[in-house]
Amino acid sequence: MATTEELNETSFRCGTVALLGVPNVGKSTLMNYVIGAKVAIVTPKPQTTRHRILGIYTADDRQIIFVDTPGIHKGGQQLNRNMVRVAYAAAEEAVVLAIMQDASKPLDQPTRMLIERFADGRLNQPRIHVLNKVDRADKARLLPRLQQMQQLDPGAKAYIPVSARKGTQLDSLLNELTKYLPLQPAIHDPDWFTDQSQRQLAAEYVREQVFLSMHQEIPFQTAVDIERFEDHGDMIEIEAVILVGSERHKPMLIGKGGGGMKAVGTKARMGLQEILGCRVNLNIWVKVDEDWFDHQGKLIDLGLGAEH
Repeated sequence: MATTEELNETSFRCGTVALLGVPNVGKSTLMNYVIGAKVAIVTPKPQTTRHRILGIYTADDRQIIFVDTPGIHKGGQQLNRNMVRVAYAAAEEAVVLAIMQDASKPLDQPTRMLIERFADGRLNQPRIHVLNKVDRADKARLLPRLQQMQQLDPGAKAYIPVSARKGTQLDSLLNELTKYLPLQPAIHDPDWFTDQSQRQLAAEYVREQVFLSMHQEIPFQTAVDIERFEDHGDMIEIEAVILVGSERHKPMLIGKGGGGMKAVGTKARMGLQEILGCRVNLNIWVKVDEDWFDHQGKLIDLGLGAEH
């Protein structure tokens, strides 16, 4: 990898790209694949991404600062509203907008409305439409889908089919995004791949395992608060509290004989050891807080306020 000084040539391009879309279109999967590290957790559950996450891709000629955003959706609770505001704020601040959709499914109304909202000219950044999951799509329907995108947003710069899971066409996407970045030096050190702290990564990795192990409304009504994070050099000690939104969810998460919590803790610890590069001692427990997801003060304390 080039040094920061070598990345300051006049031909170097650098800027932010907002990844936008409804929930579960593959924004986090795409960013993780491009970065080559798991900087955003990925689950099949809606609203997995709750706040703005930077993923920094640096090559010899460019630095693309991806901003992974919460899926844009409707919801009456404060957490839902905060997540949507975070996504739109990221769009306003970005240099380029990458608007993603799931090409393996028919175009739904929320996706259509999102495309039309950004196509209306209120934001003047270059727009690139990313049709993801083409590895699962009916190939005969792909060309008509691309034509449909051109009709919905004729002012977009490109319409690119990709598979974030397999890496298909991601080089073409990176090259297209780079065209619209300003000529300027790298903003971040070339060795950085995210702006998240180790403490934030710990909370996200625990929450990912909760999402993967639970069903229905339980994942959305859970959050993780890191109460202690101590780095001893060769080992990191972490104490994490899993907040649940209902008393009845607590035994479901803990599981028979504590088996559910043990599985969550073991898998989260293994993932953290891999990304942090040292041994991790992780202790977790469950606490009931029935209105945390609809209380702005508590959301701010958890780093989920609209300003984050």
